[in-house]
Amino acid sequence: MPTNIEWTDLTDNIIRAKVGGWWCQKISEGCKNCYSEKLNQNSFFGGNKQPYSGQPPELVLDTEAIRKWGFQRKPKKHFVSSMTDIFGEWVPRFWQHEMLDGMFVAPNQVFQILTKRPEIMLSSMDEWLSCHGLDKLPLNIWPGTSIENRRTLEERSQFLSKIPALIRFWSVEPLLEDLGDITHYLNDVQLVIIGGESGPNSRPCHIEWLESIVQQCHAAKTSVFVKQLGANAIFGGQRFKTRDKKGGDIEEFPQELQVREFPFSIHE
Repeated sequence: MPTNIEWTDLTDNIIRAKVGGWWCQKISEGCKNCYSEKLNQNSFFGGNKQPYSGQPPELVLDTEAIRKWGFQRKPKKHFVSSMTDIFGEWVPRFWQHEMLDGMFVAPNQVFQILTKRPEIMLSSMDEWLSCHGLDKLPLNIWPGTSIENRRTLEERSQFLSKIPALIRFWSVEPLLEDLGDITHYLNDVQLVIIGGESGPNSRPCHIEWLESIVQQCHAAKTSVFVKQLGANAIFGGQRFKTRDKKGGDIEEFPQELQVREFPFSIHE
């Protein structure tokens, strides 16, 4: 379905709870104020009010949505399963492979797959590639991992870097601390999406942290996409106020952060 997420065109939530809504399992600091959990607890969005903790409810895979990918003619970027983690421990491996099969037969569509569990993504994708006699993912499948601090950078990037893909990406949102020197890690990704946290009780994001990432990406010739400053942006030790409540209006960004790049793609 259409989305307001700036770096994609559509969100395809192919895994749902059998009785309304979605489900995911929180795993790290970036999950604390999970936006999808809040949506899931809102009946207006068809949620089931179950928190993203404990045991998963009965889940279903939308095989019809997957089948339709191959019949879509107009090229789009698809963020797959924005409301959960397709590579969560609770997701059957054959569901992941069925998803990849659907992407394989839809070469005109780009699929952005984001996980906080890249070690499972690596294992599952290696199995799928082996079954198909492939040595790398097709150009239209972009594996990515979420990063919120230095610890998750060091832990997750090592697994993502081993996935044989032409385009790998990070979603550095919410950025919760200065990542420091990331030059070495940038050799393994083609796109870095960054942003501060939005919503109630959002944690601070210092604009200097964002600027550092942008500068290092430019030096490494890695595409960088500044999604938002966040609802609690700090600059020079002071609150950086924006009219947009999530700091997502690019015209309100400092000039050096007005950057929204993509790597080459099949649509060029």
